Amino acid sequence: MLAVALIIALGATGVTYGAWVDEIYIEGHLSTSGINASLDCGECSLVGDPGDTGTYISCSAPMTPTTPMTLNLYIYNAQQEIDYYCEFTVSNAADSLPIKIASMPITDYTGVTAVITSGVGDLQVGDVIDPGQSATGKVHIYLTSVERVGQTLPFTLTVNVVRWNK
Repeated sequence: MLAVALIIALGATGVTYGAWVDEIYIEGHLSTSGINASLDCGECSLVGDPGDTGTYISCSAPMTPTTPMTLNLYIYNAQQEIDYYCEFTVSNAADSLPIKIASMPITDYTGVTAVITSGVGDLQVGDVIDPGQSATGKVHIYLTSVERVGQTLPFTLTVNVVRWNK
């Protein structure tokens, strides 16, 4: 009798263990949209009196999207007592995932300071742009020494974005 009970108990344990270790395989396809961002020029301006020097700043963006996104800025006949500003907009297409600004390096010259402004509402590294939204930043360039006065200075602003998951 004891042997039969032991066999039944052992069998029940085996069935329970077998049910517990069953594996279920699920096959499917998961798809997420990619990054669909763009970078555009905004208004460029000067602060200070340029006099008759003919100095100005211009901005252009490639017609075809690039990865990373680039913006080309040019200061013509650079002057030391002028602050050069140029706005730019990063847009995230409606069918894209949220994006995060990973970095925004800009060309560096000795005797010239080029920075992304950090005022209220200005686009910064780490900012997140949701699908269908855009954000505006501003580049501020000024000469810190006379060695670049009168030169044409090309700058490239590179905007690197990554997917951001909430």
